[in-house]
Amino acid sequence: MTGIGDYLDRSHVERRAVAVTMRTCSAGLDKSGRRRDGYSADAVRALPLMQRGRSIGVGDFLRLLMKRSDANARAEVSAYMRELPEYRREAANPQAYAETLDYAVWFRRRTIECVSEDQPIGAGDLSFIGSIGQRRARYGFSLHTARRVLTLHANLMLREFYDAAEGQDVQELLRLLSWFGAQGVPGTAAYLQAYLDEEQLRLSVATRVRTLTQLLLNGDATAPGLARSLGVGLHDHYLVVIIRMPSQLLGRTETTHDDLITSVFKNHLVPLCWQQPNELLALMPHDGSVSLSPMSLSPMASDGDRLMSLVREIMERVGRPCAVGTAAGPANALNKTVELARRVAHVAPLEITPRTLSGVADVFVELGAAQLPEVDHWLREIARRLESGPDLVVTLDAYYRADMNRLVAAATLHIHPRTLDYRLQRVYNLVNVDPGSVRGVRILSTAVARVLAGAWPQA
Repeated sequence: MTGIGDYLDRSHVERRAVAVTMRTCSAGLDKSGRRRDGYSADAVRALPLMQRGRSIGVGDFLRLLMKRSDANARAEVSAYMRELPEYRREAANPQAYAETLDYAVWFRRRTIECVSEDQPIGAGDLSFIGSIGQRRARYGFSLHTARRVLTLHANLMLREFYDAAEGQDVQELLRLLSWFGAQGVPGTAAYLQAYLDEEQLRLSVATRVRTLTQLLLNGDATAPGLARSLGVGLHDHYLVVIIRMPSQLLGRTETTHDDLITSVFKNHLVPLCWQQPNELLALMPHDGSVSLSPMSLSPMASDGDRLMSLVREIMERVGRPCAVGTAAGPANALNKTVELARRVAHVAPLEITPRTLSGVADVFVELGAAQLPEVDHWLREIARRLESGPDLVVTLDAYYRADMNRLVAAATLHIHPRTLDYRLQRVYNLVNVDPGSVRGVRILSTAVARVLAGAWPQA
């Protein structure tokens, strides 16, 4: 029988012929029709025949890896079955199991061949890798599993390299690691892009929009391909918009959530997804001119009409009071920006019709108060006293929104200016703070904002 050393010293075509001949002669079929070596005939034919090349010099390290390739491949498939439920499900199908095993063997042998020849991964190899990602999508594997298996595969192969390197030539190890790191990038991209291309043929618009949004939040390199298929332009900076409902939408299902995403996306072409049952996230393009950090000011005037139109449509479809929080930041740090926008939304006022699209500059006092239990308790006591009315919280809100202009505030409330004066005097009598003083603005506007944000349902 041909030895592994003889195998490695042959040319490309000779190596492929020897490999297929060895496997064909020794395989046979078991009672279920499956090859005894565990490899499918289709996958054997899928292994690309390389053009005739020069002889290669191979050290003991690469010979050892080649010798262990079958055993290592089997161990990898076992790890998939152990750690990934979707692979465990597929393993019940002998053909699917054989395909997975074939892929694992091919990756290892092709890696050793390319490293031996000091050649990058070829177009034919990338096409083959893409076909694997395509099959995973057809089999219904989730994007999480498709990505997780790449990480698992890389970790297992690196472990194999180090296990085989003990007592071997360190230069060969470094050469292998260098190749693996450099060629892993296009290989991974080919796999995921083919997966996503196949997914878009079978998934709903809502699912693809949700996936795109999560890819953008994670800074995933595959986001541009999916964005192009959806007709969405990508940007260097985004305004993260969090729309918060006071509680989960009762009676709503995943289907109705998806209907909302589909409808809003078709009208506005912005990435959006449900982060929680009562929290919707949208990504609006931003020019980044106000601030390059998440500590941005309020939404820019240039964002206004489009942003307000988006928020208004979402709130109309939700049909209940919502709070809106925003924060701007670079595309490569969106997770931090999302967290800030979420914190803003939690102290922003609940409104049936959107009037306020809050940024950090609008609620920084409330953000600070919410973090200090003693201050929050003190403001809650003030809010409790204002409950005796009449309509003192609403009155103060209108008064401060009008920049303390009595006539404008009275017109907004549809009351006489003297009635407004009576209510402001009533506030002073209850809490011993003048609403028109600097101290009153700081204390009472913060208390009112906390009430309107639903911070104290029983206050």
